[in-house]
Amino acid sequence: MRLVLMGGSLRSASLNAKLLGYLARTLEARGHEVSTFSGEALRLPLYEDAEAPAAAVQALHAALAKTQGLLIVSPEYNAGIPGHLKNAVDWLSTMKPSPWAGLPVLLCAASPGAFGGARGLMAWRATLANMGALALPETITVPHADQQLDEEGAPTDARTAAAVPRTLDAFLALVARLR
Repeated sequence: MRLVLMGGSLRSASLNAKLLGYLARTLEARGHEVSTFSGEALRLPLYEDAEAPAAAVQALHAALAKTQGLLIVSPEYNAGIPGHLKNAVDWLSTMKPSPWAGLPVLLCAASPGAFGGARGLMAWRATLANMGALALPETITVPHADQQLDEEGAPTDARTAAAVPRTLDAFLALVARLR
């Protein structure tokens, strides 16, 4: 399967970027073709009514046009969507054909807090639904990620570590049914 992973933070020590890297390696080890967009690849000019988006937006659009599923690994900023990711989504929403219509999405987050970024993922659901994307009901969240992610980004908490492959399996099954 062709999958795109998008997210993380613009910070170099991002817990979400660490989780994104782990998920990308896990999916590649399962034989999937993975493209990732994080960090500087998502440092885009602010969305405005311009004639042509930046080359980085065109690359992201091209990857989403070919993908079968998207994983968004998103920090939670004040229980909401981080500006740099929302900006990328806003740029993509203007492009034709829409990459969002019918696109299966898995929402993921890591946070030093007790909720693991889950509150921010609720905001993502409304945005994605508005554009026609189909978010899997299950999510991957890593609470206390500053203590619960190893050097490779793998969750060390037994419950979270067991949930990751189950949730990936559910997402991949959804993608296979829809695409």
